[in-house]
Amino acid sequence: MPRKREPKPLLESPGPGADPPRSGLARRLLIVALTLTVVAGVLWGVARLGDEARRGIGNRDRYTVHFADIDCAAPPGLERPAFLSEVRYVSNFPETFQSLDSDLGAKLTAAFAAHPWVAATEGVTVTPTGGVQVKLRFRVPVLRVRSEGRAVLIDAGGVVLPADAPAANVAELEGAVRTRPPAAGQVWRDADVKRAVELVASHDPRRIEKAATGWRLTAADGKTLLVDR
Repeated sequence: MPRKREPKPLLESPGPGADPPRSGLARRLLIVALTLTVVAGVLWGVARLGDEARRGIGNRDRYTVHFADIDCAAPPGLERPAFLSEVRYVSNFPETFQSLDSDLGAKLTAAFAAHPWVAATEGVTVTPTGGVQVKLRFRVPVLRVRSEGRAVLIDAGGVVLPADAPAANVAELEGAVRTRPPAAGQVWRDADVKRAVELVASHDPRRIEKAATGWRLTAADGKTLLVDR
């Protein structure tokens, strides 16, 4: 009697050792996640090594700059070495610094701003050879004021200049000002001084004198002009 054949199933089950479809997808996702983790770790390590290398290079002697070697202009009446010495003194800046310092521009700008002659620092450049150049804009005296038996020079912003500042062809405020001038580099907030500075800017006189009803201005050619308060 012939053997009776068993009917074949409509769907064959996976053989021994085969992964179900969902298990295979999970494995692929796991591999992708591990790969991304490894790549991120490698990139972080490279960046960390770059930072460490930069810090290590920055401490080498060839990137050390002496403050006295900064290339810059000097204000009237001062030589560059003396000027740099004064800047370092008033700003308490260290004798040497690293040219690769990422904050070098801000640090030098603050240092030079502490000097009474400096109106602004307009640029800090590190040269290909490792030197440092600083571009400065200096204050310009426009008015001579007498107070407490001495003459004081101030610029267009009313800032008092150093006592030894040279000046030629500046306006003179006749008579003594009652208030005491502040230290060099500070704004003289006396009302008469402020008004005199404004008159210099608007009329360019050679002499300024306070009168009963206003201000008497004398031009370079000797002509006078009376200006109301």
